[in-house]
Amino acid sequence: MHIVQALVSLNLGGSELVAVELAEFAVATGHRCTVIAADGPLGERARSSGAEHLDWPIGKKRLGTLRYISRLRHWLADERPDVLHVHSRLPAWICQGALRGIDKNKRPVYITSMHGHYSVSRYSAVMAGGDRVVAVSDHIRDYTLHNYPSTDPGRVVTVHGGISHSLFPFGYQPKPEWRSQVFGEFPELEGRRLLCLPGRLSRYKGHVDFIELIARLLPEFPDIHGVVVGKAKPGSRYRDELEGLAERYGVLQRLTFTGARMDMRDWLASAEIVYSLCSDPPEAFGRTVPEALHLGTPVIGWDHGGVQETLAVLFPQGSVTPGDRNALLQRSREFLGQRPPVAKNEAFGLRESMEKTMAVYQSARAERIS
Repeated sequence: MHIVQALVSLNLGGSELVAVELAEFAVATGHRCTVIAADGPLGERARSSGAEHLDWPIGKKRLGTLRYISRLRHWLADERPDVLHVHSRLPAWICQGALRGIDKNKRPVYITSMHGHYSVSRYSAVMAGGDRVVAVSDHIRDYTLHNYPSTDPGRVVTVHGGISHSLFPFGYQPKPEWRSQVFGEFPELEGRRLLCLPGRLSRYKGHVDFIELIARLLPEFPDIHGVVVGKAKPGSRYRDELEGLAERYGVLQRLTFTGARMDMRDWLASAEIVYSLCSDPPEAFGRTVPEALHLGTPVIGWDHGGVQETLAVLFPQGSVTPGDRNALLQRSREFLGQRPPVAKNEAFGLRESMEKTMAVYQSARAERIS
């Protein structure tokens, strides 16, 4: 098969990683793959897998992006790919526009992925319009069917994200060189037990709850240090707000913002506890939860959304009633008092996720042929 992955960009992010992993898996299993997206930090990884890359900014919100409809239509007509898999909304509109000008019998199978809680609107409805719709969790599948009731439930398939056992091996520990480099960059971390909140700086990611938690834990556990691993949107003042909050709580010196990092595995492995505290909406899947648990690091997270589904299988003792800050404090105290062991578990593996997605492609193609 010739499989096309279409998305906004190859920047760091959950949907971007899924698209690149699908490209890698497709090429490794003998398929041809093309990635259509603006270049970014994951671009070299996609290209080194053997996938072709069209550096087309089909997700850039400007009038000029519309010119890619015609360009993509001609490319699809010439290349005749078997599958077109779209991972974000504006690229989906561009792809739909391109497909309209191609004979139905010559179009690729059209797959869309619901990676999150897209705002309920006609604009977002495009993501529920594929020949198959891949939902990243049962929670997102329910969200899709509830908000777009005209969608055929038979077309919406749950495929949880998967974690590479080779990239996130159980028991992994960062190399001394990594620790030395990190302590050189962030000397305040040396000798501390790290509590880690990974993810971009967005208001629903639970940073306020995390800062309050650090403040409540410090009197009892003076060796802890909070680490927020993730980037803020360009021009955002949210980090300034969080630093102001930490200062009011008296914990600014015990909180470190690392910014965007390419070494997430090392941060997760070096943490005493990893947290997932998305509030409203909850985490659609919550990739860092199975990543941390596959490494053997305990996780505490609100028991809803995609995190509920992964914790239920991998680490039930990490689940806390959403929004219950006292329960969050108590569970953290228990884990800091005696770190619980994390059992090795093969669930939510990358190969399983990739094979399920390929099965979706094959099913949709078989339906088209019949």
